[in-house]
Amino acid sequence: MGNNQQFEKNMSKVVNVAVAVIHFNNQYLLGFRHASQHQGNRYEFVGGKIEPAETPTQGLIREVHEEIGLDIAQNTAVKMGVIRHDYADKAVALHVFKIQVSQAQFDGLQQGKGKEGQAVTWVHQSDLIANQYPLPDANARILEWLRLPITIYITQPLDSFVSVDKWVDFYSQKLPDDAHCYLRPQTSDENATAMIDGLLTIRADITPIIQYATLACLFECLPERLFKRLDAWLKNGMVHLNHQQLMTLDFSSLSKNYRYFASCHDQHSLSRLNALATSHTVMGCFLSPVKATPTHPETFQSGGMGWQTLSELAKICDVPVFALGGVGQADLATAYEHGAMGIAGIRLLVDKV
Repeated sequence: MGNNQQFEKNMSKVVNVAVAVIHFNNQYLLGFRHASQHQGNRYEFVGGKIEPAETPTQGLIREVHEEIGLDIAQNTAVKMGVIRHDYADKAVALHVFKIQVSQAQFDGLQQGKGKEGQAVTWVHQSDLIANQYPLPDANARILEWLRLPITIYITQPLDSFVSVDKWVDFYSQKLPDDAHCYLRPQTSDENATAMIDGLLTIRADITPIIQYATLACLFECLPERLFKRLDAWLKNGMVHLNHQQLMTLDFSSLSKNYRYFASCHDQHSLSRLNALATSHTVMGCFLSPVKATPTHPETFQSGGMGWQTLSELAKICDVPVFALGGVGQADLATAYEHGAMGIAGIRLLVDKV
C-alpha cells in the first residue's frame, strides 16, 4: 500500500473520545488547549481518547482521573449523547456524559491546574452557553444540549378542556418560567392554530416542541401577518416526529433549518433517530413507555418497558433521552441512574381543575 493510500485509510478512522461535562451548582469545569494542539487556543471539557478495549464509561473514568486526578467511578454519569464530527484532518465521535460532583470534589478542584499542568477553570453556565468560552467546533451541540431542562411538559388535548381559551389559560398560568413544552392540540387545524398562537403570545418564554403534522397546518392556516411569529417559534423551538413519522419519512424532505425531537420505543426506531442525527440537528428523544399509563391502555398488559430496558436502549442513543410514560418528579434520580437526561409527561403538572 502506498503512503497516500495509507494516509487516506488512517484519516477514515473515527477517533472515539469520552467527554466529561463536569458541573457543580451551575458551574462547569473547562480545560484549555495549547496552541500546538488540534483545535488549539480553545477551551474544552475534560476527556480524551477511548482505548479499543474500553467502553465509553470506562474511558471516561480513566481519562478524568488521568487529566485532573478526580475519581468519578461512584458519580452518576448521565449520558447526553454522541456527537459525530468531521474535521479536515480527522473524524471524531464524542461520547458525552454529564457528571455532577460533590462539594468535596468541587473543593478539591480549585487549584486551577490539571495533573499534567494544564489550566482548568470553573465557569458559570450562563457564560458557557453564551459562547464566552470558545470551544472546539464539535462541542457546539453540547452547549445546545445544556440548554435542555430536566423536565419537559406535555399538554393535554383540547377535548380535556371546555374551550380553546380554557386550554390557553391553564397552560399560560401553570407552566413554569422558561419551560420546554411539547404542544399536542389533538384537534382541528383551526383550533390547533388558535391554541399555539394564544399560548405563545402570552408566554414568549416557553420553548415549544411542535408536532410535525401541526406545523404543516400552521403554514397553511396562519394569516400572513403571523408568519414572522411562526418563524420565531421555530427558531427557538423544535419540531416533533412521532414514531410512525420517524420510521417512514424521507429525511431528505425535512428542513435542516429546524431542530428536531422524536418519539422512540425500541432499538429499530433509535437506529433511525441516530441516522437522522447525522444530517439534521436532533435535540433529543422521548423514550417510552417506561411504565403503564392511562393514556395508552395497551401498556397495562405489557407493564411498559421498565427502567432496565430503558437503560439498555439509552446506551445506543446518540441524543439526550427523556423518559416518558408513567413517570413523575420522584423518578428523576432513577431516570439519571438509567441513562436518561430527564423526564417528560402530561401529568407533571397538576391536572386541570
